[in-house]
Order: sequence, then structure tokens, then C-alpha cells
Amino acid sequence: MGGSLKNLSEWLNRPLEINRSRAAAIGILVALIVLCYLLVAYPLLNLGQEYRETVADLQFKLRHLQQVASGKGELTRRLDKIKTLAQKNEAFLPTKTASLASADLQSRIKQAIGEAGGELSSTQVIPERNEENAVRVGVKVRMTGSTPMLREILHSFESGKPYLFIENLNIRPIRMPRNPRDKNAVVEDRLSADFDVIGYMQAP
Repeated sequence: MGGSLKNLSEWLNRPLEINRSRAAAIGILVALIVLCYLLVAYPLLNLGQEYRETVADLQFKLRHLQQVASGKGELTRRLDKIKTLAQKNEAFLPTKTASLASADLQSRIKQAIGEAGGELSSTQVIPERNEENAVRVGVKVRMTGSTPMLREILHSFESGKPYLFIENLNIRPIRMPRNPRDKNAVVEDRLSADFDVIGYMQAP
């Protein structure tokens, strides 16, 4: 009798053990699925999202570049127009190199002094230097003439075009000997002047 009860108890407990085994197996399977998702599927999904965002960003940049490229022709035309207007700017010396600008400036100085009746003693080119969007060129001048001549020369430089500027002006009177026999003789007005003539050319 005792043996029969024992067998019956074992037979009744067997389904519980099976159910527990199944539950444990299912739990392990779920854990494996979750682990696989975390280790494989989730990173892949994140990577795919990053790729999609990168593609969207590149597409946006491409559209922007296409818009810029489509307006290149208009920008080029505007730039050419600005360059043309700049070339016609009479405020600058009409040359493209500093050496040509210095030569042009020397020619203008010689002409101005000659037209006023003065005498050009010497000229010396001042080394050019860049100033913002322009190149500064200059010539040191030494001349002789009367006060009206000098006034006319300086006025012609500073009132004409291209714009020229006078710097470091130094004026010295030249003593002319008086004729002792002619007491009524008028002493000639004669000056020696040193100054710098400064002009500008557009930067290349």
C-alpha cells in the first residue's frame, strides 16, 4: 500500500516538473532572443538610422550646391561688371604693375612742371607698398621755380585725376645775386622744392 501511494505521488508530480522545464526552456529562449536583439539587431537598426540621416544630409548639401552652381553664371557676370567699372575708376593710376605706375607718375610730374615753367632737377622712385586693396606708389621730386609756378604745380597734382597727394614738402629760397649797378632791379623769386608725389593703383 505504501509503495502504491508513492508511485501515485510521483506520477502526479511529473507534469509539474515538465511544466517547469518548459517554462525554463521558454525563459532561456526569450533571453537568447533578447540578447541577440541587443547584440545584433539593435546596433544594425541604429546603424541604419545613422546611414539614413547621413544620406539625407548629403542630399540636402547636394541640392544646395546645385542651387549655387545654377547661379554661377549670374555671379560671374556681376564680377566681370565690377571689374570693368573698377578699371574705369579714374581715381587710380591706369596701370597694372607698380613699375608702370611709377613710370606713369614720373611722366605726369615732368609734364606738370614743364607746363608751369618750372625746372625738374631730379626724380627718385619710392618703393611701392600694399595698402588695403590698392598699391601705393610714389616719386621723390626736386625742382626749382618761382612761387606761382610751385603753387600751380601742386594744385595740378592735388586737383586732377588720378588722385595724387603731396607729402614731405620742403621749400627753400634761392638767393639770387643783385646787380650792384642797378639799384632798382627786382630780385627774382626763385625757390628750390623737394616733395613726394604719391599715387595709387588698384591691387592686381
